[in-house]
Amino acid sequence: MASEDPTKVSIKLLIDQESNKVIVAEAGSDIVDILRSLLKFPLGNIARLIGKHQYLQRAGCLNNLYNSVENLNLTSFRTDALGTVAYKDESEGESMFFITDDLRVMHGLPGDLMNILLNLGINNVCQIEEKVVDISSNEMSNILSYSLFSKATLTDVFLRKQSTKLVQQSMLVAPNVKERTEKDSKTRVKIMLRKSDRKILYGEASEDFVDLLFSFLTIPLEVALELLGGKGNLTVGSISNLFNDLDTIYSITKQNSYLNGVLPPFYSCPIELPSICSQHPTKIFHSSYGYLKQLDPKSPILNETNSSGYFKKKSLFVITDDLVVKSLSSVSSFSLLKETGTPLCDVEQQVISIGEVEALALLRACLCSSSALSALLNL
Repeated sequence: MASEDPTKVSIKLLIDQESNKVIVAEAGSDIVDILRSLLKFPLGNIARLIGKHQYLQRAGCLNNLYNSVENLNLTSFRTDALGTVAYKDESEGESMFFITDDLRVMHGLPGDLMNILLNLGINNVCQIEEKVVDISSNEMSNILSYSLFSKATLTDVFLRKQSTKLVQQSMLVAPNVKERTEKDSKTRVKIMLRKSDRKILYGEASEDFVDLLFSFLTIPLEVALELLGGKGNLTVGSISNLFNDLDTIYSITKQNSYLNGVLPPFYSCPIELPSICSQHPTKIFHSSYGYLKQLDPKSPILNETNSSGYFKKKSLFVITDDLVVKSLSSVSSFSLLKETGTPLCDVEQQVISIGEVEALALLRACLCSSSALSALLNL
């Protein structure tokens, strides 16, 4: 429902007073349009939002990956052009929607509410409280942040109740992608594995692998969800519900060319996720200064027009299981072993090749696990 103040939007919550939990929310098309726009956020922007919530920082690895960009020495980068993608869809006309606590979105009429409550097992209407709340950009960013990890997103955001349904780990199942072929781009990661419990302590890799990790930050959330299979393939939080229902309402996967993996020019890297590529840049165009051409901002070479990676060649990095990335040195490797208290005789080295299947598993793990590298052992 819309607020009388045209500069604000509001939502009506139906709250179970006994459990202090949101049962369902009634919203107008303005709220649903805003939720739709949230799916266009690049993962790097979402990581920055998650970083504002200490309670969420320990879930997933996006925040660690984002902070690693901030903390790495600039001398490791080819240029300082590692940025994020900023992407108008609107629902048709004024409509009413019902949104459940786990972000199921349904078209509805006032009379449909009774069936929704019955389907949710609510019989006693006397225990239901109605509450209208104004929605600011802060609440919307909180909805987006919590939707990645919580099965009770509306309760967590509006009732300030940190839900016991916050999921910090999920079963990591390999995404459905085509079989590996000899043509798949590959890079390698050397992992240090603790033999006693099969836990990955850290990995060592060149710039190709870290380019791949940091390229995740440029991908819009809706593209990531589609790459991971969309329909329920991300088994953590409420975000899959939101994506699937808004896909039904807006036909996202049919109308949005970005879900074909086409990102703006120069956002691709040599090692890519399957079906991800950049638009071809405008080769040449005329201006008052004469003829101009677009150049790759990631490249220090002024005449380079081909997309390239973020880091200098032959750079080496150490990557923890929760995707903290640091420049590789004997000190950083030794300090990681010392922190874990692992005897050298309990450490085993393995080399893992990274192709399409592994890259998608890492992307999924960034969103729903605090042990991302360990996802590679389950493939």
